[in-house]
Amino acid sequence: MVCNSCGAPVVPTKAELLLKKTPRCSRTGCTGYASERICSYCNAALPPDIMSYSKYLRFSILGITGSGKTNFLTTMLHELRHSPDSYLVPSPMDDLTKAMFEENDTIIYSMHEPVPATPAGSMPPPQLWRLKDKNKMTGIYIPTYSLTIFDGAGEDIEHIDPVVSRYINESKVLVILIDPLALPGVASTIEEDILNWSTTADHVNDASAKMVDGIAEYVRNNCGLPPGKLINRDVAVVFTKIDAVKESFGSAVVMKPSPHQAKKGFDKADANAVDAEIRDWLLSRGETSFLDSIDTNFKSNKVRFFGVSSFGQPPTGNSQLGKVMPHRVLDPLYWMLSKEGIIPTV
Repeated sequence: MVCNSCGAPVVPTKAELLLKKTPRCSRTGCTGYASERICSYCNAALPPDIMSYSKYLRFSILGITGSGKTNFLTTMLHELRHSPDSYLVPSPMDDLTKAMFEENDTIIYSMHEPVPATPAGSMPPPQLWRLKDKNKMTGIYIPTYSLTIFDGAGEDIEHIDPVVSRYINESKVLVILIDPLALPGVASTIEEDILNWSTTADHVNDASAKMVDGIAEYVRNNCGLPPGKLINRDVAVVFTKIDAVKESFGSAVVMKPSPHQAKKGFDKADANAVDAEIRDWLLSRGETSFLDSIDTNFKSNKVRFFGVSSFGQPPTGNSQLGKVMPHRVLDPLYWMLSKEGIIPTV
């Protein structure tokens, strides 16, 4: 905490902490207050209400280049804000989060284009959001939660950036995005136009499996876990661009509308069906190396597979989208919220 007048660090008194009062600066001659909060690690300014929530949900979005991390994140937040059935109302905590979201939202929903890939070597700052629960609102109070999203942009397979490493360590949930069109057993069955117009990047074989192994190696090293110890961390494996492979899923549950929002909770039966369908589908396509990397690194009861489409249909041309109709993009978030006890499991 620093003084808004002279910039000096301020340590609140026990009374100020107990009464939740804004601390006064104790520097001689200064009459300022410590209304600003700064990260003690990197000196970045923090929202003044960052320490004021009863529950904090932090997750990292990870995936090989071209898996659609920013597109998924943007459509997830857009649907949460604009769906008529949504009872969770998000709002940005700071101007940077607001600006990033509005720029990407305009590109997808107004310009009908995928968000350009984040340049290699750049690291987007964490997005800081508030979530307000209309279902639990009283005449004088509305439950509000902190949602921090770490975007491991451009994160690839052999090397995990030190900044991303810290984000992984502080995340309650790892959201691993898998681009089906980057899996050799799947790409060979996809129409050439869909492959050319998608955001999929070229990768070596088993790139997704190597990325998972790299994440697991970092977590083990940082937490002092032996090589054979399964990692006790919640993992959402989000299978993106499911619209491009919908023919092979037919009338499967994953291709049907999500029931979670209408039920005002996390529908476990629906999620179990989706998890099983995607696992079986990957096996049928010979993608055992990726499944093995998940099963041999993380506890099975901590991992759940999801199928989503950020746009609802494949691009109609190079950097051209048709009508944007996201499919099941809120499912991973509802799972995370149910794990925190914010919404019920039904």
